[in-house]
Amino acid sequence: MAFGIFKKKKTADIIYRNGHIYTQDPEFPWAESVACRDGRVLAVGEFDAMDEIMDGNTDIVDLDGKYMFPGFIDVHGTPSLQVFEGLYLAIDPVWDLDTVLENTAEYASGCDNELIFGYGYNEHILADYDDPAEIEQMLDEIESEKPVLLLGAAGYHCMMNSLASAMVAEAVDDDDALPFISALDILMNVLSPFEDVEERIKQQNKDLADKGFTATLDLCAPEYFSLLYQNCLLAMIGESETVCQRYFGSLYINRSLDTRMILHRLAAGRTKCTEMDGLMTFDMLKLECCQDEDLAYFSQEELNELCQAVCEKGFDIHLDALDAESAEKAALAFAHVRNKGCRNNTLVLAAEKNVLSELFAGEDSDADHQDFITTWPTDYLNKSVFGHVNSVEEAIRQLTAGAAALLGRTADFGTIEQGKIADFTVFDENPFDAGLKKFSNMHASMTIMDSLVIYDEEEEAANEMYDMMTSMRL
Repeated sequence: MAFGIFKKKKTADIIYRNGHIYTQDPEFPWAESVACRDGRVLAVGEFDAMDEIMDGNTDIVDLDGKYMFPGFIDVHGTPSLQVFEGLYLAIDPVWDLDTVLENTAEYASGCDNELIFGYGYNEHILADYDDPAEIEQMLDEIESEKPVLLLGAAGYHCMMNSLASAMVAEAVDDDDALPFISALDILMNVLSPFEDVEERIKQQNKDLADKGFTATLDLCAPEYFSLLYQNCLLAMIGESETVCQRYFGSLYINRSLDTRMILHRLAAGRTKCTEMDGLMTFDMLKLECCQDEDLAYFSQEELNELCQAVCEKGFDIHLDALDAESAEKAALAFAHVRNKGCRNNTLVLAAEKNVLSELFAGEDSDADHQDFITTWPTDYLNKSVFGHVNSVEEAIRQLTAGAAALLGRTADFGTIEQGKIADFTVFDENPFDAGLKKFSNMHASMTIMDSLVIYDEEEEAANEMYDMMTSMRL
């Protein structure tokens, strides 16, 4: 039997057969074959029942007993930060100014880069400094022979030494405009700290495909990192380079900023992705919220206003609540949004388990919280779901159906069913027969996007061997 064959017969472009296909559909969890047309699933079931949707142009791919799953989606990572790991000074937002300066001095002393770049300081450490010259002098005492640029955690403020400031002033024709040049303008157009970004992204693409990922959600990266990452992906797509994962972008905000500016940034990000055929999207605001007024603080009124304005423009919201009070604020803000008629936006509240338990204390544990979805906090260091689940079954659900729900894309991803996008992850062995630790280290044999193989482990190994042999001859 083949489920999902259209009443008006359409022929499949490609059929994957002779496999163990885990559909993630509780009514029909396993199948032997899946037929695809125009990048979407046409039918799922037994190959022998698919004669009517095959013709001479249908490609047949023998899975040879391999295990196919819905494409894995990483919705808890920060790919645009991870790709630059080790290339800059990572500043902890809890550091005071003296600690930032001490660590910058230590980093600069051992750094061979032409530009000393750091990211992550809390902008509030500069509350007592109105004159940029004071900051320049402090950084000059650390490093005077190379430009120094430190980017704040929110991504909208930076500190520079006098050499970096002079380079910016030289690049700006209009002296009157100089005070209005943003940190983003400086990094994108004057003092770019990174080289060979595209090669690093290509390698990251392969590494993620090797783990079975067909899509990633970019969270908690300041706009500079995410823009640089997006621009490289756009260049790769424009040059017909293989991009191994769909990219779901988000705008990261961890400060109370002007709502109009946030909406403008969101609209600009979405516009950039309009013609990417689903390879790149930008539909989410990523908020971080806590009660510390020196960190990611929002009043209830500010949070209500921002969430409503963002949802009315059709964007989704993923909010990390760093404490119990902020989780309660978020829940109230999400309820406010729903009451204002925004019923279709995906709203995600990420918080520690004990915080969520406290938030829902006294409620039925099976209650359906229709206002929003809950998940664990974004954990840049963890980089995966495996630190938050207890079984292979739970991990696979979080990587497929659960991830699709957090993206608000259950109509397209998460299960292998008729009409859904044909993104698949294939393993030689059955992950359900492995323990959680073994599964977390398993390598995918293939990843498939829009029904086409975009990563093949055997082919990749052969290419690497060829490159190695070629380099040895040289």
